[in-house]
Amino acid sequence: MRIHFLGVFAVLLSCHALLAEEEYKPDPNYSPTRNLSQFFKKIRDGKPVVVMGIGGSVTEWDSWAAMSAEWLQKQNPGTQIKYVDGAYGGTAPWQTVFRMRRDILPHHPDLVFIEYAVNSYDPKQRCLLAEDGIIRQLLGQPQKPDIVFVYVGNKKAYRHLDRVQPVARHYGFQEVDARTHLQKKLDAGEVKWEDIARDDIHPNERGHKIYAEAVTEFLKQESERKDVTKVPAIPKPFQGDDLTTATLLPISSIKASQEWKSIPPPEWTGKFFDEMYANDQTGATMTVTANTTVMGLYLLQSTDSGQIEWSVDGSEPKTINLWASWLSKDKWYARSFILAEGLPRGDHTLAVKVLPKSDKSDGNWIRIGGICVTNPKP
Repeated sequence: MRIHFLGVFAVLLSCHALLAEEEYKPDPNYSPTRNLSQFFKKIRDGKPVVVMGIGGSVTEWDSWAAMSAEWLQKQNPGTQIKYVDGAYGGTAPWQTVFRMRRDILPHHPDLVFIEYAVNSYDPKQRCLLAEDGIIRQLLGQPQKPDIVFVYVGNKKAYRHLDRVQPVARHYGFQEVDARTHLQKKLDAGEVKWEDIARDDIHPNERGHKIYAEAVTEFLKQESERKDVTKVPAIPKPFQGDDLTTATLLPISSIKASQEWKSIPPPEWTGKFFDEMYANDQTGATMTVTANTTVMGLYLLQSTDSGQIEWSVDGSEPKTINLWASWLSKDKWYARSFILAEGLPRGDHTLAVKVLPKSDKSDGNWIRIGGICVTNPKP
């Protein structure tokens, strides 16, 4: 059995990690094998379409992705173009892949923008594996959405391109380098970084409009294609297919001691949880058994979060402090902890116990909304 502990969550892009690694140099002769001709045929035929943005905080809410969908609607007033926000700040692809069947696939998107150049932090191989899982889950849908990879970055133009682009190019997807588009404007003196961003990473409205310029210019070119190209076959996975079946088990699959209570997700977090188990009692336990190659927890963190001890199949117990030091009081953060991966295919049992609170936390609350697993074919 091979078990890896995730450790402390990294919310923002790690410039230090990028500088420490060997520089990634993309192939300048790359030629995509996929395009958006199928998507624009649906629009010309007057069929309603769904556009989604998947990524981190740079893609969430009223971002460049939403602006690009709005531009599409203005160019095609006779067609219903719906935009669905599938992004969530601070999350890497290996967190999103477990939410696909709950938050992404039910919307049946026809066009998906994927942006993970910023949030593909360590571990690298897990990010590549998750990109495989996200793509293959999308392409496994009946409508087979068209996919575009969009690359952004921070003030110094750092991004984890090596954790995203190799997978995108393996599948032949088209790319939009929005950060390079922005850099040209910075170099020309048309704008200053302080004019278009509220910190070293997150654009303001003006910054998002510049990113959207790059995307809409690309969309305009694609809309002018005259021929509808046959959709190519899906190649073998780039990194592997372990997360192609990634999903979330509901809390009903958990065997919990009486201290745990089923509660509705607080405030806006219902966007990511249907329900959850919560308690603040030291010694409370829960177990869940699943046929899987991965075990993880999908939970809510806050300034009043406590500590848990966990083990898989009776392994040496490990501890996680869920106190969210980066949050302000009474704020929430939804995230996945991948506890064990590379497990042999079969039934595995995760055991969790609540530990005494840490000194810095405002409480000892543990709020669990699901179990991260894979459902491999027998």
